[in-house]
Formats: sequence, structure tokens, C-alpha cells
Amino acid sequence: MALNRRSLMFLAGALPSARALPAFAQSDFPSRRTTIVVPFAPGGTNDILARLIGSKVFASSNQPVLVDNKGGAGGAIGVRAVAAAAPDGYTILCHSNSIIIQPFLVKDAGYDPLTDFAPVSQLTEFPLVVVVHPSVPAKTFPEFLQYARAKGSDLFYGSAGVGAGQHLASELFNRMAGTKMQHVPFKGNGPATAAVMAGDIQVMFDIVPTALNLGANGSVRPLAVTSAERVPQLPQLPTIRESGVPDYVCTFWQAMFLPKNTPAPIVERWGTELKKVLQDKEIQARLIEQGFRVVGSSTAELVEIMQRDTTRWGKVIADAGIQVQ
Repeated sequence: MALNRRSLMFLAGALPSARALPAFAQSDFPSRRTTIVVPFAPGGTNDILARLIGSKVFASSNQPVLVDNKGGAGGAIGVRAVAAAAPDGYTILCHSNSIIIQPFLVKDAGYDPLTDFAPVSQLTEFPLVVVVHPSVPAKTFPEFLQYARAKGSDLFYGSAGVGAGQHLASELFNRMAGTKMQHVPFKGNGPATAAVMAGDIQVMFDIVPTALNLGANGSVRPLAVTSAERVPQLPQLPTIRESGVPDYVCTFWQAMFLPKNTPAPIVERWGTELKKVLQDKEIQARLIEQGFRVVGSSTAELVEIMQRDTTRWGKVIADAGIQVQ
């Protein structure tokens, strides 16, 4: 999926412009139930986030909010459903940067993230944590870096599947750190974590809550975080970039997307409501517990992030030859 002139022009056009659209009374919206579509099964990070948001959004309107899990096809089924929904603001997508990644991995994802949606707001950002099985002799990340370079392709890392965040983060690391770790895909984050605990694989870029819990009981050894700065949940862990790979930063995000052609005032109303929810102290505390950093961006900022990730992950996927079979 190339980031061409047409896509850039469309994204620029996705920015709210009330002058180009009919007038809508923001105070009248919503007048009925809204639906947040999560393109994965219940229990994942997108689902957790959507349910937290849904518990607070539009509270003053006294209108219900339904979270609808439409899993399948790597998230594409739910994404297509929102792309085809009426552009009236009553159906919104809660997704991660997988919305950008999926079209690079399959021949026909059935949607174009750059032209089929009206981006609303980035909600959160989260890093991963490099964890190793206790049998790995490295006790610090610089020691691990030296060890990984020496082991080459005899070192194995796991992920939740081909094209999953852990897979891409690890391949980006291979490219930037000069390592040759081999990928072992699993059917979900749970089985991959179980494999590193058992020593079937040696390395995993795991989520913060799992690394925190398993590190505490000695099942794995956390070594570093992938974010630009240290994370409050694991303040003792250095970042990768301060520990031997200066340019390495890798985080993932969740955001909300409405169907294209949704009237600008409705996009703006959703943006205002989401910002209000993300400022709620209870919601912030719950998200921080899950390893998220609360963001709450503008539409323009989300568009910029989408452009950046289209270029970045497209190159990583092409260079590593990653493709879903």
C-alpha cells in the first residue's frame, strides 16, 4: 500500500471542515444508541479500551453505548463493517495501528485505511517489554544485545502471529540492532507467553502487564522497554535506545475512526467527548494499570501518525518479507 499523492490529499481532506459540509446541530447528537465496533474477540487491548470508553462517553446524553466485537480475518471483518456503515456518527471503530499494517500483509484487506475513514483521535500509546527465559545468561539489556548478536539465527523469539505487533517490533529490532533472531509465530499472545515461560523460545517482546506479573515471580526476565522513555510501571527497566540501540523506539497505539463522509461537526463532537473521557481520573488510572499512556490527539495529529506508520511499517514488512499465508 503506497502512500501516494491521492492518499495524502484524502487524508488532508479528512480534517474537519464545517464549511464544506451541511450544518449539523452537535447538541442533537447522539439521539439514540451509538456502537463502538472492536474488530477482535473480547478480552484484548482494543476491547478493554472500548469498554472503558463506552462506560463514560456521551454520559450527559443518557444514550446507551454498545461495544460490538466483530472479529475475524485479522480484524478486517470489523473494519470493513465500519467502512460500509452509514456516515452518521452512530458507528465508530476502535482499532490499533493494525489498521495500517493489515493491508501490507494480505493481498486484499477489503479496505483502505487512508481513504475509507474519517480519523477522529488517537486514544492511547503503549510500549512492549523485552523479556527472556531465565536460561538466557544475559542479566542486562547490553549483555543481551551482545548475546543476541553472537547467537545469530540460533536465538528464537515468539509473537501472537505473523504481522502481530511483537513480530514487527522484533523485526525492526533485528534490522536496527544487527541481530538475526528467528520468528516463531503462535496463535495469540497467551500461547507465545507460555512458550517463553517454558523455554521453548528464548525471547519475546511482550505487553507491560504480562511482563510485570511474570517478571515479579521469576518466570521471565524483563530487560528493557521499547518506548522513548522509561515506563512508570517498570521504572527500573531502561529503554532499548539508552542501552545500545540509540535510534530504536517502537510503540503501538489505539484510535477511533468514523466512516468517511461523516459530517465534520459529528467528527468534532466525538473528538470532544473522547478527550473528556480520557481526562477522567478513573479511566486514566485503569489505562495506566494496563500499560497504556493516555494521549487524546486531534484529528490532524492522528492523520500524521497514520502517514508515519504507513511509511515505517510498510518498509519493515517489505524488508523482512512478511506475508500472511
